[in-house]
Amino acid sequence: MKALTGWFQNKFSPTLARISNMKYLIALRDGMIITVPFTIFGSIFMIIANLPINGWSDLIAPILPKLQAPVTVTFGILALIVAVGMSYQTSKANKIDPLAGTAIGVISFLICMLDSKFAIDPSTLGSGGMFTAIVVAIVSSEIMRFFIKRNIVIKMPEPVPPAVANSFASLIPGGAALLFFWIVRVLCNVQINDVIQAIFSPLVVGLNSFWGMEFVLFLTLLLWTMGIHGNNVVGAVASPVYLQFLTGNIAEVSKGQMATHITADGFLNFGMNIGGTGAILGLVICMLFARSKQYKQLGRLGIVPAVFQISEPIMFGFPVVLNPTLMIPFISVPMILQGITYFLMKFHVIGMVIAQIPWTTPTIINGYLITGGDWRAPLWQAIQLVISVLVYWPFFKICDRAAVKAEAADELAQQN
Repeated sequence: MKALTGWFQNKFSPTLARISNMKYLIALRDGMIITVPFTIFGSIFMIIANLPINGWSDLIAPILPKLQAPVTVTFGILALIVAVGMSYQTSKANKIDPLAGTAIGVISFLICMLDSKFAIDPSTLGSGGMFTAIVVAIVSSEIMRFFIKRNIVIKMPEPVPPAVANSFASLIPGGAALLFFWIVRVLCNVQINDVIQAIFSPLVVGLNSFWGMEFVLFLTLLLWTMGIHGNNVVGAVASPVYLQFLTGNIAEVSKGQMATHITADGFLNFGMNIGGTGAILGLVICMLFARSKQYKQLGRLGIVPAVFQISEPIMFGFPVVLNPTLMIPFISVPMILQGITYFLMKFHVIGMVIAQIPWTTPTIINGYLITGGDWRAPLWQAIQLVISVLVYWPFFKICDRAAVKAEAADELAQQN
């Protein structure tokens, strides 16, 4: 075990750390964040429109189109929102004027999404174009960087205001980016969005499967045990897919149909994120009954953050990171609970995710809200919490007994 841990620390971890710090991986992570307030806003109206109250649907029927309007607007242009966020972040990463870089990236994306008549079709700007938005933002930013790095820009005299100077400086690089996408989409008549969707389709299909979901969980949790923020590394790639699934579920429910995507964004609140990554709330509850002073105190300090889905105080304070004893429950608990949840949703024992809420919403409350008020979802989360405590308990007691012995030895040394 020590040899394996040493290999991860000395060989594997540095490589993954470099990958997690790649500029476009960071841009992807930060660029997707812009979607959160919009999706939460739309989800609020989705929840209101689908409250599980007898007679509610009949009551709101006259105003249902008005309630669905914010849902249509926010989720209906999700790819356009991603294009804005990604273009801004890639411009920052490449030291391009953010305003100009964002504008060029968004217009490049719109060129790529033109329909067969070369007109803008609003129906194509939803989640189905998110991968195109990501790829186009990166490519347009790289084209602009190519020209700027070689100083192929229009320079204005010093007395010219910076805003005007930046606008002219972006003319050639931005024009080159727009020209490139115009040639590919219009002159060559290449359906760029269809091509990109085809390239990413294996990823989309895989992440909506049981084994694909489990693999992503395993890799995320394994990286955490080695001291690498697995959510940032793996989540940056998986997040656009999960968000696309959530949008699909919302579109289906809005039409009166049943949601079909199990692993939609928010699915990980059932197991993986019970109190934060690794179902860490179960471990915190164990710590409240610790015999050792250090773990009991840490449990009291960590209970509130864990309730609000913040696991870092325990992750690095216990620590869970680089702790061989806790590696087994930390990885196995979320994978088991998430796997059971997958089949519970597949066979419609509990509802699928149809709304997005702030990630700090406590467990049980979040399960009720994201499933549109399915009472079975929070009940299952409560059962999951009990299971996580039971599985963590024997592993925690090993650490607790060692801590008690260490504290006793310290007290004895101080007396002498």
